[in-house]
Amino acid sequence: MLETYFGAPKALAYLRAGTSGPYMDGFAGSLELSGYKRSVAVRYLSAAAHIGHFTQEHGGTLANMDLLAFSRHLRTCRCPRQKGGRRNHHTLCGARRYREYLEAIGVDQNRIASEIPNSDPAIIIEYRRWLRKHRGAAESTIRHYSKDAGDLLLALGDNLGRWDAKGVRDYFLDRASKCGVGTVEKLTTGLRAFLRYLSADGQCQVDLDQAVPKFASWRLSRMPRYLTAEQVDSLVAACDGSSPARRRDRAIILLLVRLGLRAGDVAGLRIGDIEWETGTLRVCGKGHYEVRLPLPQDVGDAILDYLPTRAPTRDCDHIFVRNIAPYRPFKRGDGVSSVVKHAMKRAGVVSPAKGAHVLRHTAATQMLRHGVPLDQIGLVLRHRGIDTTAYYAKADVNLLKEISQPWPEVLS
Repeated sequence: MLETYFGAPKALAYLRAGTSGPYMDGFAGSLELSGYKRSVAVRYLSAAAHIGHFTQEHGGTLANMDLLAFSRHLRTCRCPRQKGGRRNHHTLCGARRYREYLEAIGVDQNRIASEIPNSDPAIIIEYRRWLRKHRGAAESTIRHYSKDAGDLLLALGDNLGRWDAKGVRDYFLDRASKCGVGTVEKLTTGLRAFLRYLSADGQCQVDLDQAVPKFASWRLSRMPRYLTAEQVDSLVAACDGSSPARRRDRAIILLLVRLGLRAGDVAGLRIGDIEWETGTLRVCGKGHYEVRLPLPQDVGDAILDYLPTRAPTRDCDHIFVRNIAPYRPFKRGDGVSSVVKHAMKRAGVVSPAKGAHVLRHTAATQMLRHGVPLDQIGLVLRHRGIDTTAYYAKADVNLLKEISQPWPEVLS
């Protein structure tokens, strides 16, 4: 397989030598199947051979490949086959892709097992399982909550029965004095969730979560950030074109602005989630809360226009995938937000908020101005309480004028 990219006998001999040698042909095949350009594949294969020889020279094996040490080596590399081996993006990326390939074929399972966190207390491990099973929390949320729980456990000790309100409160106030507003809000949520879990499990005092003070941030006090109708039209127009990237971006933008989906919702959509006969879309969002939404005509047309040009992927039924190799689905909503940011830049749209969430605000505001009741907007946006949906009522100034009351005169 290496002959697809290299023809010189010396180069082939170098690539097939060392600890990486037995796996280089397979790695070359995986790069070809993933759709990498020839020039990129050549660089990645050279990087794989480089890290293999480096690992062997330092007495290591593929099971304990050290990317950090390899990165430091590249700064002063004088390996004869690497022409000075200057540290560059492609070399490090190629080494990472090679390690991912080895993991996929099961070569370095020992290294993987050694990296699995096993030093956390049993209570934190059980807490993770509880969050995953009973709360349906995302992995990013589980990592965040687990860290807060671990820090609290380290500060107050592992004798949970002796925890009291004063200790919890003092710990929170000390941490809050060193953090920004956003971090304090997350800390409040994380600590309360952990303390509720401990209380329900009978491991600490009842209602100890109430010892975490309320933090006055008035999250819903400001006006919602949204785009005007003209800006939305410009944003959609910026995705016009016949290329797969523009067709994908158009479908993503329309999903966000018509249905108010979250970025993670769009990233997780699968082909089977669309029921074309009934014109509905199944969405499974935060907390594994599943709902069926009507599929607008222009959104359905945009998806149908994109699917024939979608990059070929193996064993993947996600609707939206990356347009550069490797052709994989978006891991998180960050990729979807990046699509929106780039589209806004192309369209010249200036907004105080960038990313996918501003289109969720835009969708809610548009529904409100078209006379959709707040409770129905809340169903579409999958809000748990009407108070969150009422946040968007502030955007309709004319409606507020109709229900506003004159300020009562002061009685003399």
